[in-house]
Amino acid sequence: MTEPSRKIAEPAAPLLRVAGISKRFPGVVALDDLNMEVRAGEVHGLIGQNGAGKSTLINILSGIYPADAGAVEIAGVPVDIRDARHAAALGIATVFQELSLLPNLTVAENLALGREPRRFGALDRRAMTARASEVLARLGLAIAPTAPVSRLSLAERQMVEIAKALATRPRLLILDEPTAPLGQQESELLFSAIAELRRQGVAILYVSHRFAEVLALCDTATVLRNGRHVLTTALSGWTEARLTEAMLGTVAERYQGRQPVPGELVLDVAGLSWRGRVRDIRFSVRRGEIVGITGLLGAGQNEIARLIGGDLVPDAGRLAVDGRELRARTPHDAVRTGVCLLTEERKVEGILPNLSVRDNIAIASLSRRRAALGIVDGRAETAATAAAARDYGVVASSLAVPIRALSGGNQQKALLARWALADSDVFVFVEPTRGVDVGARADIYRRLDALAAAGKAILVVSSDLAEILVLSHRILVIRDGAVAAETTPGAVDEEGLNLLVQGAEAA
Repeated sequence: MTEPSRKIAEPAAPLLRVAGISKRFPGVVALDDLNMEVRAGEVHGLIGQNGAGKSTLINILSGIYPADAGAVEIAGVPVDIRDARHAAALGIATVFQELSLLPNLTVAENLALGREPRRFGALDRRAMTARASEVLARLGLAIAPTAPVSRLSLAERQMVEIAKALATRPRLLILDEPTAPLGQQESELLFSAIAELRRQGVAILYVSHRFAEVLALCDTATVLRNGRHVLTTALSGWTEARLTEAMLGTVAERYQGRQPVPGELVLDVAGLSWRGRVRDIRFSVRRGEIVGITGLLGAGQNEIARLIGGDLVPDAGRLAVDGRELRARTPHDAVRTGVCLLTEERKVEGILPNLSVRDNIAIASLSRRRAALGIVDGRAETAATAAAARDYGVVASSLAVPIRALSGGNQQKALLARWALADSDVFVFVEPTRGVDVGARADIYRRLDALAAAGKAILVVSSDLAEILVLSHRILVIRDGAVAAETTPGAVDEEGLNLLVQGAEAA
């Protein structure tokens, strides 16, 4: 990634000071006497494993809920942030990891929400559209202000979320995993915007598990572990390995994928097409094999995953599982044929947030534990879900707690456990490690590898080229809805794979 120019200035008084902040939830100390500062014109990294307290701090600063103890100062003035509107009035804007846009509204309406311009008492749509166009242009986005958000891709919605935050002209901008759904081009637009905001004196709190970004963008970083402050340091001279060690408190075990031993053909895709965005896709996946699919955002790879998973219905082509034609018109149809789909939107399309961890894991395989008269055998369900949660490393105080109480990494592991318990044959994962920390990411990689070793066919769609290279046995590059290249990790490095994605020849 391109490293933005850094501002060199005399040390200034902190724009944000957090002193002794603590927050407890039932059975959990989320933050314990946290102290930290962020200065104007500084990009300050916030690092920690899932569950370290990062989201809790963000929610306190954003007015989502109050701290139990401690104080917050903005520009030297003590503040008691009452709610999100008050946070905005103080100049705090937050881009959350889980998007907050209203899909039934247009881009311009979302950007102006709560601050709608009026003329003679009526909504001034012309002014609202003009303001949205200006903010979108600042980010270099070719998105129509009048476009409904529901029609945008996840990456486009993420960029609109960032534009919404910038539209408030914040003094403190909090970015929580902002590049998780973005490709390289969109990320570069964001990095340019961050560099400009730094020059304007905006304080930026940057939360990311992508340490290459943290090292390139941030001046300093604070590391949290189990809700406590571990260290705050200038990042000059630091490496990704050293940051990982500081976060985990130990030297991280490096993930090493196994050599595949492909078995018989499981998934066969022939001539798959859909609305001109997917064109004549042909490939196959064997038992024991992990096939990675990557490309620029919007190239068609996500649609391919959804077509295989039954979320979209192809216009043409043939899908076969174990030699039997798959005629799935819904994800439920695909599941009955042994195909499961995990999309990148874990919160919206994956977990059932108000149900327990146990129910979330069990829901796809209830039919396997039905006793007489169709009644689910509760004892068998409890035993099976407990074993699956243990096998997939789900960390929870109890399987009875709502799954929304778990960290993102543990939610993702619970979804893996769900489909393993359903005994699916084909696993289709879209951005499987979005928003999870380094340790959880390596653990998920090992779980996927174990599924493949057990004879499952794995398809991974990811915009993270390093992830594709470390996970995959074969790699398909998608451009303009078609397979543009096929390669292997041994034949190409990250730079070469990026060239293939961009449409250039790999060296």
